[in-house]
Amino acid sequence: MKYLIIILFFFICLSANAQLRGLNRKMSEPAKVILTYAGVVALNAIGDGLNDNGIKDWGHLCNAASIGTLLMSFTWIDYNKNKWWIYPLTYTSLRFTLFDYSYNLTRGLPLNYIGGTSFYDQFMQKLNPPETYLMRGCALVVSISIPIKFLK
Repeated sequence: MKYLIIILFFFICLSANAQLRGLNRKMSEPAKVILTYAGVVALNAIGDGLNDNGIKDWGHLCNAASIGTLLMSFTWIDYNKNKWWIYPLTYTSLRFTLFDYSYNLTRGLPLNYIGGTSFYDQFMQKLNPPETYLMRGCALVVSISIPIKFLK
């Protein structure tokens, strides 16, 4: 529980830092997109994990913070309509990379644990866990490099 609070506090600080305007030092657009979407995914995974552990009040709070952060991201991210495809690609690849690990850490499960209820879990079970590390690593590279390359 102590680690969960530290992780939650870390992402709240990142979100607050991204919202600060008027300072001489501004965060770049790719950093805002990557950190905001990583925070949204982590908050959603932590919320789901807490709900599944029976800690419903904190779980619902984390899920609401996740949705609220995503909905309010337009206030600190300057979305480029001509490059609209970057945002869903970044979010999807970050979700693929971070969601299961954040969920497993929240639940106290092994890091490479894969459930068996959803179609996604059943597909991932057909792969060996070391292969999922490689796929998730490639998705992490995509989720970081695409915004840096195209949102300068």
